[in-house]
Amino acid sequence: MVMRILITILVGLFVSSTANAQNITFPHDGLNRQYRIHIPDDLPDQAPLVLALHGYSGNNNDMISNYGWIELADERGFVVACPNGTQDQSNNRFWDVDYDFHQGFDIDDDGFISSLAVHLQELHGLDPNRTFVTGFSNGAEMCFQLACRESETFMAFAPIVGMMLDPLFNECDPAIKRPILSLNGTDDGITLYEGDMNNSGGWGAYHSIPDMMALWADILDTPDMERTYLPDTNPNDGSTVRLDIYTSPDNDLELWYYLVQGGGHDWPGQWGNMDIDAALEVWNFFASRSGACVGSDINADGLVDVTDVLAIIGDWGNPYDVSDLLEALDQWGQGCPGACCLPNGTCDYIAASQCVDSGGSWNGPGSSCTTVNCPPIGACCFEDNSCQYILSSICIENGGSFRGAGTNCLTVDCSEPGLNDECNDAWPAVNGFNEFTNYSATDSADVFSDSTCSGSYLGQMTSDVWFSYDATCTGTLTVSTCNIVNFDTDVVVYQGNCDNKKQVACNGDDDNCADFTSFLQMPVTSGESYLIRVGGWDQESVGNGALLIECND
Repeated sequence: MVMRILITILVGLFVSSTANAQNITFPHDGLNRQYRIHIPDDLPDQAPLVLALHGYSGNNNDMISNYGWIELADERGFVVACPNGTQDQSNNRFWDVDYDFHQGFDIDDDGFISSLAVHLQELHGLDPNRTFVTGFSNGAEMCFQLACRESETFMAFAPIVGMMLDPLFNECDPAIKRPILSLNGTDDGITLYEGDMNNSGGWGAYHSIPDMMALWADILDTPDMERTYLPDTNPNDGSTVRLDIYTSPDNDLELWYYLVQGGGHDWPGQWGNMDIDAALEVWNFFASRSGACVGSDINADGLVDVTDVLAIIGDWGNPYDVSDLLEALDQWGQGCPGACCLPNGTCDYIAASQCVDSGGSWNGPGSSCTTVNCPPIGACCFEDNSCQYILSSICIENGGSFRGAGTNCLTVDCSEPGLNDECNDAWPAVNGFNEFTNYSATDSADVFSDSTCSGSYLGQMTSDVWFSYDATCTGTLTVSTCNIVNFDTDVVVYQGNCDNKKQVACNGDDDNCADFTSFLQMPVTSGESYLIRVGGWDQESVGNGALLIECND
């Protein structure tokens, strides 16, 4: 218990806690309760509402100021409200989830939070069908309690590093079953991953985190699980993230279980694990419950179209089913916003097509300017084989070879040549055959779409490699992998350079080419610079071969 209090105090010391709003009084059950609220400018009608609950000994000023909610709410257009818990015998604010040392308290926090949500919906014209609740630590435990007892009011729940005390574990019976996102760390010294049925911590007896997730998978009737290991974008934080998504063929409920392997009692993205940002993950989960296209944009190109539907059909039953297909069809043609790094180094949250028109670099659907570095940061290799973790713009200005956004000097070997794996390491291409392989290539974040090759089944652009080419003629440029590679290719051509490029052509499958290889032709002017990107249809599309380039007057 002392450790839990110390963590809250230390976070408050090391993170700015400037108030973003003043406390507002809300009477409930004979008590004058408090909340803070942030309402973005130009908020649309019937906007979503997120209630974010602080941890034990914390407060709502800390929650609204130091967890990334203000910036995210401004970017995505939702209201965030942070209520205060009451004070216990030690003057620590808490949510009444029946800790062992709170047996003398009977605070109606269930009723308070639910009543506050309804009040804010009516006062500010917010959407009852997009009202959600999340929380940290004791606030996470309050989330679980609300999910069991007040599920009529909230459409989804996202508890971060919480547990369920044994009585709630045994009695949980939601009136309406709602989707849940839960996150815990294996090395959490406060909320023990293995549980504490002997009550050694003094909070009360509780089951292990895996047992708690099994309980919710059973409650939600979501027996099917798909496991993903998220990219270790920050190896220096000593932890990695695994995501298990539980679904069912019989309903549209989902349980998202983030396990931070090596993680502590942390809010990822603010302290502890830095591979993900918890607030962003939570909001994207909430947004996906209410028609946002992030979940249907299978190939992450920023548009829900035929390629996404084909990808769903191609992976039918593992993990997609009829509900995914219907959702994609309902969102057909919808653009999915994301963080766009503009040529001037700034970031804007816009659709992929807008980013392309602006000459920017898109970071994928659901990405956020609150977490994306613009320009990107990563490993930079120099001629003496030294490595620095710096901005791509600084790397290029100083003659370095930038090895890609999110790369780091712990894993990059600068004695090896770049694998033309990123735009800034593009290999110079010549007229004729340019041999290559994409076996070791990673997925680049640069934006692409089928806007210049609609109907050619442009895929997911996985394991892509890059070439640079200066046109040697004024006439017709042919770019082809037709029958000269051994995997299903996607080809995209940009005009310009890596910092200011615009997509001008693409091809997925050419009708006259075998094995779903690609062929395109486009007009060019002698001396113009182009970037040619070759990737695979899906994660299994890797191989080798050649890229044919011909320029004819």
